[in-house]
Amino acid sequence: MTVKELTKILSTIEDQEVRVMVKGYEGGFCDVENINTEPIHMALDVNEEWYYGKHEPVDNLYEATNTNYHIVKAIIL
Repeated sequence: MTVKELTKILSTIEDQEVRVMVKGYEGGFCDVENINTEPIHMALDVNEEWYYGKHEPVDNLYEATNTNYHIVKAIIL
């Protein structure tokens, strides 16, 4: 999802005072906090294990020789 897509969806919510939350690790929900608006370089579709997120910051990649990853700029909520 892009910032533009997220902004479009959020702008359709009539009550702009509604809280924004994300799923908790094993259950429950957490408030969105500390949004870093500085984009980082993210490699898409790197991880296949179900317990990892699909994407990985380029700085965290162990397989630096693999240049087949699609790299995008991303912010983390």
